[in-house]
Order: sequence, then C-alpha cells, then structure tokens
Amino acid sequence: MKIAVVGANSTLGRRIVIKAEEIGINVVGMVRSADNLVGNGTLVLKDYNELLPEDFEGCHVVVDCVSFPHIERYSSELLPVWRLLEIFKNTPQKLLLIGSCAFLYSDESREKIVLDDSCLCCENSQDKNRLRLCVNAYKRLSEVKDVDWSILCPPLILDQKGYGQGKFEFGNDVVPMGLDGISSITLTDFTSAVIELLLRGFKTHALQSVRATKVLK
Repeated sequence: MKIAVVGANSTLGRRIVIKAEEIGINVVGMVRSADNLVGNGTLVLKDYNELLPEDFEGCHVVVDCVSFPHIERYSSELLPVWRLLEIFKNTPQKLLLIGSCAFLYSDESREKIVLDDSCLCCENSQDKNRLRLCVNAYKRLSEVKDVDWSILCPPLILDQKGYGQGKFEFGNDVVPMGLDGISSITLTDFTSAVIELLLRGFKTHALQSVRATKVLK
C-alpha cells in the first residue's frame, strides 16, 4: 500500500508517517516547510494549493491532517481539502480527512450537533469560532459526490500527552461516549485508529468517530 500524508510534519502527521512505515506502508509526505520531518519516503515540499495530480502518483489513499485540525490558520477558501477535491475528482483514489467532533451529532436523536450543544461544546469564543469554521467546511464537503472521501473524527477530548492503551472502538456520526460519560482518546491511540482504517478500508461520503474503551488515567 502507498499513501500520501498532507501535513506530514504536523503532530499527528508525523505519528502517522512513523507508524505506517513501521508496518511497511509506503508514505509520501506533503509539507509546506522542511521543519520537523520524519520518515524515509518521498517528500513533496510545496504550498498545498500548488499540489498536482502527479504528486500523488501511485497513492491509494491520501490522509489530510491539515484542513480540519488546523483550520484556524486558514480562511475557509484556502483549506487544502478544496485543492485535493479538484485533483481526485472522478478518480479511484480515496481521501481520508482527520475531522472534528464539532459536526458529530450530540446523541442518537440526531437533533443537534456538538457545536450547538451547550453541554458538550466549549465556551471559549476563539475555540468555538474554530469549531464553527469546521462545521461550515464540512457542510460544503458533504455536497461533494465525485470524490471518495471519508472523515475520521476524534471524541470530545484528544489527549496529546497520554500513553496509548491500544483499546479503542469506532463509531458513527454521533459523538462517541462510554457509559461513564467519558469521550476521549490519546493521540497515540488515535494514530493507531487512522492506520487501522487505512488497512481495513472505510465507507465513502461518511463520518466515523473513535474513542478509547478504557478510562484514561
């Protein structure tokens, strides 16, 4: 298998590159700068809006670690995903985006999303604005049917420093939460979830979520 990772020098991107190469996946790294690089695969160094179809030659899946996780750095028109959608229109290549919990439904009734649920969404205005940008971008993406895209969303809490436990389960478009009311996963286990999806495949034009199945200590 050969994949491309857009944002290969981001915190999550670096982890995906390392873990993918450990199990023999060929990785092409797409980066805007040469900072914090890892891995032994091909490197494409250019602005994301300058990417070309030939940069992804032979790649079965492209993982976008930038558009939603770093949306505060871009206007909605400058997200890398829009360029990727142009490149992969009517092609067999698949696009896996790292999403946000903001546009997951808050419960099984599917009456409101996390962003609109005062019990779940943060009150920080800057963070809430970033989440609203995520929701708006997702609404636009959801109308695209000529590219095989899918989104993996983290739970409410993505623990950047905790140790991975290797225990997680996938969910659907509802924010994943245990019977104890905890909705969390470590970045290490989230990385493992990304790799598992790459190996087993994923539904197109769909949201998936994931959470740890043990309480994080």
